[in-house]
Amino acid sequence: MRAFSIAMLRSNDKRGREIPAVEQGGAPPRPPDADGRVDVETAQRIVRDAVVRAVQREEKAVALVRARADEARRKVARHNLLLGLGVAAALVAVGVAGVVAHRSRQAADALAREVGLGLAPAARPSGEIPRQVLSGRAIFEQNRQALYVMGYTVGSRIGGCCSAFAIAPDLLATNAHCIRDCRARGGTSIATLNDSMGKTRFRIVAMSPHPAYKAGAEGLITPDVALLRIDGKAPRTVKLANDAELRAIGPGDDAYVLGFPGRLMDPLSPSATFLEGRIGRVTGIDGEAATPDRAVLIQHDAVTRGGNSGSPIFNQYGHVIGIHAAHIDDEDDVTIDGRKATVTQSSPFRLGMRIDLLQGVPAP
Repeated sequence: MRAFSIAMLRSNDKRGREIPAVEQGGAPPRPPDADGRVDVETAQRIVRDAVVRAVQREEKAVALVRARADEARRKVARHNLLLGLGVAAALVAVGVAGVVAHRSRQAADALAREVGLGLAPAARPSGEIPRQVLSGRAIFEQNRQALYVMGYTVGSRIGGCCSAFAIAPDLLATNAHCIRDCRARGGTSIATLNDSMGKTRFRIVAMSPHPAYKAGAEGLITPDVALLRIDGKAPRTVKLANDAELRAIGPGDDAYVLGFPGRLMDPLSPSATFLEGRIGRVTGIDGEAATPDRAVLIQHDAVTRGGNSGSPIFNQYGHVIGIHAAHIDDEDDVTIDGRKATVTQSSPFRLGMRIDLLQGVPAP
């Protein structure tokens, strides 16, 4: 058999195509001769074996690449999972930090209000603290002719709503909620003078509540003060406390209320009742601690009733420091026959609006 060198394993046909010199199969490969040459068949087998080995190495390389790619994808997936958990934890931490910061800021703001930080210095109060302290009887006698029952007439019937008091010859002060209640009764609004046996009665020609008052605002305290214009001249007016007196109000001070409580109110021939109590505390309109110039909510314990709304609150000098507005009820949740209910009980705590809130009421 004719021998060929490895470089001469392939030949060209007549058309120039490269074709194998010997078809696959045949006898086992023969070893090379003394010159290192082999026959065609052996050369082809060597080439085929080399190709097979190359293919196997390629398949192993592909498998290795796939394995490494799969491992890389798994690492990326684990990394993304950890990253996602980290981002979620960070968001939760940011939310918690935000809540804590908000509460801390609220506490800091409340403390700042209490000590007056960040507030412009209040103007020096006008007036001076009186030196003469009056007895309860003296306060009553000086002011009983300035008290009125705020009511209404419907036909020949006369009814009462609240208390009111004269701060000017044709101007009375009362609560804003009293305007709402009296208007709801219909008829003509009137004011009947205390101890006049019904002979001195004025028609209320205009009513003006504080613009910031909000009726029915549950849990929210708003300026509950108002002015009434009457069509006559009041025989007597009260004296309002000056700025120095108002800023000096504090727990333990005497408080006197003069008005027409509940069942004792007689709209035909009214007779005022004098009540005595103590100031419990003074706060801002929101119930929070405030500087003296902003402490306009007065808590007292004089035993008032419904008709006392709009009554003047006097200090020990006989000057009006506020307008009685409401009493605070205690509420307890109880279970009766398996059903939850709220039991409301009267408490000794009452609220008054400091008299200088009237400065924000438009003239009626």
